[in-house]
Amino acid sequence: MTGDKKINFGWVIVAYGVLCMLVLHYGTIGSQAIFLLPITKDLGVSTTTLTLASTYSTIVSFVVTPIAGKLMNDKSLKKLLFMGVLGTGATMVAQSYVTSVYAYYAVILVRTVFNPFALMMPFATLAARWFPKESRSFATSIIFVGISLGGVLLSNPLTAAIEMFGWRVTYRCYGFVAMLLVSPLALIFVRDYPDGYEEQIRAEEPEGPGEKADFVTLFKDPRFLLIAVGMGCISFIGCSLYHISSYVQSLGYDAQFGATVISLYNFVCIFSKMIMGRLFDRKGLKGGVIFGAIGIIGSYLLMTISVLHSSVPMLLLIAFFYGIGNTCQSITAPSMVSGVFGVKNYSEIYAKLSTVTLAISAVSTPVISAIYEKSGNYMAAWGLCMVLSIVSTVCLLFVGKLKPKK
Repeated sequence: MTGDKKINFGWVIVAYGVLCMLVLHYGTIGSQAIFLLPITKDLGVSTTTLTLASTYSTIVSFVVTPIAGKLMNDKSLKKLLFMGVLGTGATMVAQSYVTSVYAYYAVILVRTVFNPFALMMPFATLAARWFPKESRSFATSIIFVGISLGGVLLSNPLTAAIEMFGWRVTYRCYGFVAMLLVSPLALIFVRDYPDGYEEQIRAEEPEGPGEKADFVTLFKDPRFLLIAVGMGCISFIGCSLYHISSYVQSLGYDAQFGATVISLYNFVCIFSKMIMGRLFDRKGLKGGVIFGAIGIIGSYLLMTISVLHSSVPMLLLIAFFYGIGNTCQSITAPSMVSGVFGVKNYSEIYAKLSTVTLAISAVSTPVISAIYEKSGNYMAAWGLCMVLSIVSTVCLLFVGKLKPKK
């Protein structure tokens, strides 16, 4: 992107991306398990009632995400990112003042409008613009390491702050950090395009979908369909994140050990994301997909077996494989999109793919919950996830064998 002897400014953007993932992604998504119980007690509602907000926000995301992708392709991404981070932080502050579940729903829906401009999609787009194929997925993986770092670094301090000051003060201060510290940095450390971007587009244009990136055009492309099916399966099995603690406790272990398992797979994720990113860059789509397959298929196979017989070493091994497999949730999609379609219309294609995966994730959690409640254990649920892991792997591997239409 820059001269041979110059440091790619993209690495500055990567560093800012890590900060945003650590603060914002964890603050609005990863930390919800920590805030869920205090909020439900304060508002006097059940967890089921409160978590309906995620269903409503998914519906809003169907509309907002494709629009966000189009805007990122046509407008200044730096300004959109600033707006997204500022707005997300403002909704965190607003959430700390809600006194009813309906006000809570309203705040979450407003946040859903800002999130596509502040979380994964803008940084995946920036990485695609600022880095060549040889290092693009690795740069993206480093950004998304921030998600795992949030769980490792912030969970205990936030828990302690909630116990000491209450969830409202804690979340309010968190929101002010996003508004007053993180958002202004977007205007300083983010640039929309590198020098030579037009040459980069021309170099990768043969892999692109053409001038259009609408749903009709994309769904006529078998490569996009296979990626959508593969990522849809990965999105479905990703709902298991919300069941890990319950799953561990269903085997007879306490909640503290469940937290240990969660911490371990988050720790593994830090390194597996960078490994997967490097594999996508150096070994192509096949290398990254196979690495992820080892994690998702291996973890769900062991999880299925563990329902019949489990032990502490086995669960720690599951956490290791699960940490590798969970990497697919963040690294596979941007790597597949840029690897197959190049950088032209990247944000629009990524947004369309995200819309598909959002639709799948909206039904996955209740489906897994229903299977568990009906059977009384997680064997059937994890067996289904293992089958979907295999389907995903086959679809994503086959993408590399298809050639773009002329």
